[in-house]
Amino acid sequence: MEIYSKQPLPYSEQLDLLASRGLIIVDRVNAGSFLRQVHYYRLSAYCLPFEIARHKFKPDVTFEQIQQLYEFDRQLRSLIDEALEVIEISFRSAVSYYLAQKYGRYAHEEPGRFYSRLDHSEWISKIHEEAERSKETFIDHYRSKYEGFPRLPIWIAVEVMSFSSLSMLYHNLLREEQIGLAQAVGFPSKILSSWLHTFTYVRNICAHHKRLWNRELAIAIIVPKHKKWEDIKAKRIGSVMFAIMGYLKNLPSANSIEDIWRAKMEVLLLQEPKVCQFYEEIGLPEDFKTHPLWKKNEA
Repeated sequence: MEIYSKQPLPYSEQLDLLASRGLIIVDRVNAGSFLRQVHYYRLSAYCLPFEIARHKFKPDVTFEQIQQLYEFDRQLRSLIDEALEVIEISFRSAVSYYLAQKYGRYAHEEPGRFYSRLDHSEWISKIHEEAERSKETFIDHYRSKYEGFPRLPIWIAVEVMSFSSLSMLYHNLLREEQIGLAQAVGFPSKILSSWLHTFTYVRNICAHHKRLWNRELAIAIIVPKHKKWEDIKAKRIGSVMFAIMGYLKNLPSANSIEDIWRAKMEVLLLQEPKVCQFYEEIGLPEDFKTHPLWKKNEA
């Protein structure tokens, strides 16, 4: 293995380096300001689609094109995260209601509700730790008034557990309960478990501000066996967009939430940064607006 020997460069020399590789920098003041905000190493990932070989730009590529792609990806993460927040809150509500109505307020505390593959004692300990760390007013109220803390009723526990812990709860419920809860949400249990896992993964990408638009997803959704889904690339973020819309359509207030989100996403996608195979890299057909999974009121 070689020793890492690269030296830090001032912003002006970073721009000189990019220019020496064929990048057109029209406004050095703007480019320098952007580098100070974003920094060179993060931006370099967005240079790759514009390169003909490593560190050699295609003809006529400008700094502004790379900046535009970066801004597109930032807005994409924001919209994806916005939708996943709605889905997460809705699923917390569904889990709480289903388990509480069927098994009572401490259903999640009982190991017998879960497959043995889940280390329930470790999982519930994490939930208790999350409750202990919480600074929420409702947690302080419960702690001061009721016995048994950090043991919480399910409708309170779902508000302090992470989305990952919530997804793990569903994935490890006994089969009968997975099916019942999935029916309440409106999906086959296998699809719901997969989508929750992927949603958790993608939300983590968004939370850490990582590149999303052309990423190959390490945790891909299970694609439903339906003609409408047959051309969908599961390992691209486009598949998650379709899954998000499918989930939003099943919510009680589906029309307004799903319609508004889809409209905002369309506006963003139609900006189409000047990148070769832009929609293919996202995992969408170029005529995505006419795709049956995208069109309004399609399942």
